[in-house]
Amino acid sequence: LRVLYQTALRKRLGTRTLKLFKHLTTKQGEKFNSEKSVAGIETFIRFYNIDLKDIEAESLEEFKTFNEFFYRKLKPGARKLASPDPVVAVSPADSRCVVYHSVADSKEFWIKGENFNFAAMLDDDRLAEKMHSIAIFRLAPQDYHRFHIPVDGTVISHRKIDGAYYTVNPMAVRENVDVFTDNVRTISILESPQFGTVVYVCIGAMMVGSIVLTVKEGANVRRMDDCGYFAFGGSTVVLLFEKGAIEYDHDLVENSRKSIETLVQVGSSIGTSAKK
Repeated sequence: LRVLYQTALRKRLGTRTLKLFKHLTTKQGEKFNSEKSVAGIETFIRFYNIDLKDIEAESLEEFKTFNEFFYRKLKPGARKLASPDPVVAVSPADSRCVVYHSVADSKEFWIKGENFNFAAMLDDDRLAEKMHSIAIFRLAPQDYHRFHIPVDGTVISHRKIDGAYYTVNPMAVRENVDVFTDNVRTISILESPQFGTVVYVCIGAMMVGSIVLTVKEGANVRRMDDCGYFAFGGSTVVLLFEKGAIEYDHDLVENSRKSIETLVQVGSSIGTSAKK
């Protein structure tokens, strides 16, 4: 991967490379959905030193494929809600987080894709015009790979955009590779009494077999409700908020301005409603 992203291909990965990524992702997904793949679970646990005390399953034998383990559920209460007050928005995933109050800030400190903007990511100019700030949550292979609801409200719609399978590793995000606008992704719109319109983007990546949404359109949701899961691979959730809707937590803002990701868990505070 480093060779691909730090050579002339950095300027624009060619069609052959994109087809290779898609082929590798498809084949790996098939492999990890096979019953034989369970043989790799214990090796994966040892390699990443994964703590099993929080998983819902009582035994590893309950997992019939590697992917079933990868998008495993956690026990109720394994993740804590930062505050009972719905004016606090929470992390949707166990991940590494950066937050920015504008596209310009995100491009200055983190996203280097030359064509990145909200309209390109959402494929919707009118929706993009409403959105102003961005929170990015990068999941690594060792993380819990279910993602959750960040604000109280209603799920208005879901939409899928087909695309490429670039890696979401910072190596790619911080090079001239348009990960967030070119990769396969789902776009969900939430309406929240506390935060207004919130756009929830799930971005697939190299070795991510699928994005599965478990919450239905029209559902009334609360923070930390299950929203979906990624099959094997690193992946990313992006939240977009309207201008003046959220005041991000100070530590996240400061770290992000230094281009430092902050470790967060599902339910961790990311900011407070600033709507009047």
